[in-house]
Amino acid sequence: MTTAETATTATTATPIPEVPTPDGPAHLPLRWADGETPFVLWHFDFGGDRWAAVYTGDLHDGRPVPLRIESACLFGHVLRSAQCDCGYQLDEAMHTFARDGRGLLIYGIDQDARGLGIAAHFAIYAMRQQENLDTEAVYRRLDAPVDARSYEPVVAILRHLGVDSVRLLSNNRRREDFLRANGVSVERTAIEAPLDIHNMSTLMLEKEDLDYSWSFETHADWLQPLQDSVLYHPDRSRAIAAVPGTGSTTGPIAQAKDDGAWQLAVDLAAAMPAELPEGPLVVYLTDLPRADELAVYAGLGTAAVVVPFADIPAPLRRAAAEAGIRLVDWERRNAYPYRRPQWLLVDRQDGLDVYVRDGRVRCVLAAPEPAQLDRFAELRGRSGPFSAAGQEHSGPAGCWLELLPATGQTPVEVAAAVVAAWTAAPAPAR
Repeated sequence: MTTAETATTATTATPIPEVPTPDGPAHLPLRWADGETPFVLWHFDFGGDRWAAVYTGDLHDGRPVPLRIESACLFGHVLRSAQCDCGYQLDEAMHTFARDGRGLLIYGIDQDARGLGIAAHFAIYAMRQQENLDTEAVYRRLDAPVDARSYEPVVAILRHLGVDSVRLLSNNRRREDFLRANGVSVERTAIEAPLDIHNMSTLMLEKEDLDYSWSFETHADWLQPLQDSVLYHPDRSRAIAAVPGTGSTTGPIAQAKDDGAWQLAVDLAAAMPAELPEGPLVVYLTDLPRADELAVYAGLGTAAVVVPFADIPAPLRRAAAEAGIRLVDWERRNAYPYRRPQWLLVDRQDGLDVYVRDGRVRCVLAAPEPAQLDRFAELRGRSGPFSAAGQEHSGPAGCWLELLPATGQTPVEVAAAVVAAWTAAPAPAR
C-alpha cells in the first residue's frame, strides 16, 4: 500500500533530555487486527511533557523497528472524528504491528492540537466554526505556530529502548529529518488516509503548511491555473469540477468560462459528463458564487465549492448551508496579487438577491414566477436613489438587473432602498 522513501533535508542535531525514571513496564494484551496481541507499555514524564512507549516483538533483531510517532488527538483517537486522519493512522499502525508481531508506538500524551493542548484544540474549532476564521487568523489569535510539537523526548525514548534504526510510518518529513539529525537511521513508509470530503481541508492544510508528503494535490493546486487565466480581468470568471486525490490537476471533469453573462453554474452544469468518477466532487471558482448557484452545484452532487477568498459574506454562507453544500474559503497562498472586486451578497428577500460591487448594485431573480417578473419590471422603471441604466440579462440562470446609484447615494443605501421597495410593493395587478 505504501512505498519506502528517503529524505534529503538536513536538520541540526538538538540537545536530547535525560530520560526520567519511567513507569512500567506493563504487559497487556491489546485488541488489534481481530485478536489480542501482547504489548509492553512504558510511561515517561519529561517535566510535565508525558509520553508512552508501546511495543510488541523483538526490538533488537537487527532489522529496522517499525515506528509510529503519534500525537494525542481526543477528537480523532477517542471520539473518532472524520475531520482528521488521526484515528485512521493510529489504527493502521497498530494493526500493522499486531499483524506482523513487531512494532513500536511512541505516543505524545500532551501533544494534542499539534502541541498546543486540548484546550487550544477546542478553541480552534470554536474560532473556525463560530467565527469563520481561516487558519492564519486562528493561529494569530492563539499567538502560536501551526505546529508547536517537539520530538526530543522521542529520541530520548528510542535511546532508552536501545533502538537506533527505524522504519518510520509517517508522511511528516520534519519527524524523519529530526530523527536522522539526532543519530537515528531512518527509512520512511507513507501512511496516508483516503481523501474524503470530511478530512480534505485538514490534510491539504498539512501539505501546504507543514510540507507533509501527501500524494494528492491541494485546493491551491486546482485554483492557481484558474486564477492565472483571469488575472486583471475582473469580469472574467472561470470554474472547474474535479475530484481531488488523483495526484494531478491536468484533468478536470468539466470546465466553464463566463465573460459577463454571470451564469457560470448553469454553463458548468451543461459541461458535466453523464457519468462521474468516484470520490468527492469539488467545484473550484475564481470568484464568489451567486447564492442561487449553490443549489445548482448541489444538484450536480458537488460536495464543496472552493473559492480563493478568506472573507465570505455571512448571507452567502447561510445560502450555502441552506443548499447543503460546503463553501470553502482558500485564500491562503491563492490570494490575488491585487484587489479583485467581488459581487457581495448583502440581502435576500422574497426571491430577490441583492449584490453590491464597486459602486454598483445587482438584483437577481434566480427562478422568477410571473408575479415576480412584474414586480421586477416595476423595479426597473422606478425612480429614486438609483436608475436602471446598467446591464441586464435574462437566461437559463434567471434574470438580473444592474442599478446605478444616483448622485450622492452609496451602493449600500441603494441596496436597502431596493429591498424596501421589493418587500413593500405588492405585485402589479394582472
